[in-house]
Amino acid sequence: MSKKHEIHTIVEKAGFSSMKEKLTEKVTLFLNEKANAGYEIISVSFTYYEGAELIAFITICR
Repeated sequence: MSKKHEIHTIVEKAGFSSMKEKLTEKVTLFLNEKANAGYEIISVSFTYYEGAELIAFITICR
């Protein structure tokens, strides 16, 4: 059986200094939910977009 990969993007808009903490919380909840559902976490990476958004790219597979 071949593995099915999924790529997810989670975004937090710039605003207050808590942007990083808010995204960290969203990503943590997402990863725990997917891991508990039997997914393997392949990679997680973060980037800024035009200084206005902090973005997480997450690859999972089942």
